Formats: sequence, C-alpha cells, structure tokens
Amino acid sequence: MHHAYIVTGALTDERTVTLDEALPVRGGKVRLIVEVIPPDSGPSYAEVTAAIRHRQRQRGHVAPSRAEVDAALQAERASWGD
Repeated sequence: MHHAYIVTGALTDERTVTLDEALPVRGGKVRLIVEVIPPDSGPSYAEVTAAIRHRQRQRGHVAPSRAEVDAALQAERASWGD
C-alpha cells in the first residue's frame, strides 16, 4: 500500500530539501513533486498556530479542561430532550 504525504519545505540548494515538519517514515527512496510556492503565499500552518497561541498566552487565555467541556456537552445534550 502506498502512502502520500503533503508537506511544505524549502530548497537549501539545488539538491537538498528541508521539510517544515517530520514525516512518519524512517528512510528509503521517495518520489518528490516540487511545486514552487510564490513568496507572498502567506504564513504556514505552524506559524499561524504559534501566533494564535502566543496571543492567547498574552491575554491570559485558559483553555477549558476536558471535564468542563464534557459537562458543557452533557448539559447541551440534556437540553435536547428525548
């Protein structure tokens, strides 16, 4: 069975690609299809996520605990009736 992974990266020279994230493969031969991404394509997923988390920390955001989320879901479902 073949698996395909789509990740972004950067060419560090004409033969070396540095990926933005690790792949779940140990090694071996791979096939690459290179698509040049224009420089104005915007921030990567990792950059956007890091920025969101940074702003959350700055404003003191505390994510709800699993118990709080479960309780809210249970209350919502209970309000539907049978």
